[in-house]
Amino acid sequence: MTDGTRGKTATILRLRAGLLLLVASVVLCGAGGHFLARQLGLGLGWSILVALAIWVAAGMALARLGPKVYFAICAAVTAFLGYLVYDFSRSALDWPGAVSLGLALLAIALMAFTFYDFRRLKNEIRLWAYRR
Repeated sequence: MTDGTRGKTATILRLRAGLLLLVASVVLCGAGGHFLARQLGLGLGWSILVALAIWVAAGMALARLGPKVYFAICAAVTAFLGYLVYDFSRSALDWPGAVSLGLALLAIALMAFTFYDFRRLKNEIRLWAYRR
């Protein structure tokens, strides 16, 4: 599909915050597959297969979520992350409350944008795949 203003081919591959979440999901599913394969005494090939199965299942679950449920889960994860950043910087690092609160708000804003962009990226990937 061409863009009428620039005459270039539109692509979904560009730098965006949702890709960070996509890479994090691959890493987490890979760690889960590796852990499960090690617990069952399986080798590296099985570890990769289990990680791929976890990633596909998680992707299917995300695809089935409605917008309200998705944003509720994102809000809960974002709020929890903000609390962890505040608590760690306030208690473990013993930084002032204002600095800790500022870092927590920065983390909340970054995560909220990342989840929002991931939702847009997911929709763009779905539309791109259906065009193929």
